[in-house]
Amino acid sequence: MLKRLRVENFAIIDDLDISFNHGLSVITGETGSGKSILLESLALLFGKRSDVDFIRHKEDKAVVSGDFILSNDLMKEMELPKEINLSRTIEKSGRHTIRLNDSVITLGYLRELTNKIGLIHGQNDIQLLYEKDEYLNFLDQINESESKKLLNDYLLKKLNYEEELKRFNELSLKKDKSKERIDYLTYQANELKSYNLKLNEKDELKENILKLSNFDTIKSNLSFIHNNLNSDFFNLNLLFESHQKLKELIKFDDTFSKISKTFEESYYNIDDALSEINNYLQTLDFDEETFQFSQERIFELDKIEKKYNKSVNELIIYLEEIEDELLLINNYDKYIIEAKEKLTKKRNVVNNAGLALRKLRQKHAKVLEKEIIKNLVNLDLEKSVFKVFFNEDENITLHENGIDTVDFLISFNEGEPLKPIAKVASGGEKARFMFSLKALFAKLKNLSLLVFDEIDIGISGKTAAKVSNEMKKLADDIQTIVITHLPQVAAKAFNHYNITKELIDNRVTTLVKLLTFDERILIIAGMLSDDEISSYAINQAKSLLKS
Repeated sequence: MLKRLRVENFAIIDDLDISFNHGLSVITGETGSGKSILLESLALLFGKRSDVDFIRHKEDKAVVSGDFILSNDLMKEMELPKEINLSRTIEKSGRHTIRLNDSVITLGYLRELTNKIGLIHGQNDIQLLYEKDEYLNFLDQINESESKKLLNDYLLKKLNYEEELKRFNELSLKKDKSKERIDYLTYQANELKSYNLKLNEKDELKENILKLSNFDTIKSNLSFIHNNLNSDFFNLNLLFESHQKLKELIKFDDTFSKISKTFEESYYNIDDALSEINNYLQTLDFDEETFQFSQERIFELDKIEKKYNKSVNELIIYLEEIEDELLLINNYDKYIIEAKEKLTKKRNVVNNAGLALRKLRQKHAKVLEKEIIKNLVNLDLEKSVFKVFFNEDENITLHENGIDTVDFLISFNEGEPLKPIAKVASGGEKARFMFSLKALFAKLKNLSLLVFDEIDIGISGKTAAKVSNEMKKLADDIQTIVITHLPQVAAKAFNHYNITKELIDNRVTTLVKLLTFDERILIIAGMLSDDEISSYAINQAKSLLKS
């Protein structure tokens, strides 16, 4: 429940501090005095988006703070203490801060928490009865957790189906386009195959041409090295003998160890190098045929690379892609059949998920019908008949919120046919229907707070008395705060607050006062009167307060 609300520099509110109690509390006041602005400030604590335009003129920031007492179940679920403070600060810079007991929290967490605390009905909420998409939301709130579970399952399977449908459509489109490409691709494939392309072939050919073009230089240089290192002027065996001599000296001075090893490594390295040079010279031969072939092959490869604007290696990959596409074209019927079967399976899966959600919603509809009719009877609509109608088309359509479209059909008078509530209900009938709906949701969700902004609009006389009785009865279990213009509702309140707009220091500001019994008599008498309060209105106000 809401224990205390503090509002600073919000619209025309300068500084308000209001304490609330259990039971029914009403807020009255003249039109434009700030009743809806007060509710707007409370809505911020329930997750409504902030707006810098709410900051009072000439001030830098607005602050709304509320003290709440949590139910034992909510304490355990959210792991919070019994009493909490929620606050929101809006700054001119656009920055806004949300705190829970002085710790900064996110807007998402605030909404999650306050959705479990209470529910606020604004004046515009009655317009939801004109929006059929909202009807499914009303049904899902009968058991939110179960509905959300099935809806998420449906949405996931719907996404999988839509991705498969996209692939299928792309495949079908590609089939039509690719048939025109068969001749072109076949020509390209045959041409590229005729070249017998090999990976890195061009690099190898260039290497052959380079070697054969410099055959004399390679042979001359290698012969020079081989002959000189095998001449009498350089004896390789002397390196090894030097190594042996140095090795004998190690026992006298370890310095010779490193020098000895250097001679030894030099001997073996030069010996290996000479062997490789000798082998190369033995096989070295100028092959005129290879030289000629390599040059011609390079010319051919340059030509095909230029034609396709791709390297040889890229052409090899491109040829594979062409062959795969040709294979796909020639086997499209098979692919289309397989893709169609896969798509049908996924469609059946999402259809079944949608049907499971529909079944739950139809179960919820029975609960909603029964409870709404019961509530309407107590709200002076005894002859009401209410039905949730499901439009079950033979061909299932996948919507973002399931496969269903529903309508709320109602008859308020005996013998009248069921018709859409948005078309046949008067303002007062819509208000009572919405009151019944919100009261039902509050009970089902175990909420501890309900706030109504002129939910009793369009109601008067005997009906107003019945509505006020139902509000008081509801408030026995759930703290209920009502902004009202009905004297019957105001008279039933445990706490009665009156809002006025006054000029203080040349600035208009909103003031809220918790009324005494005598003050309530005058305010309710004023609600019963036109211009001046009559003695009859005062006596009637006293009568209402005592009833």
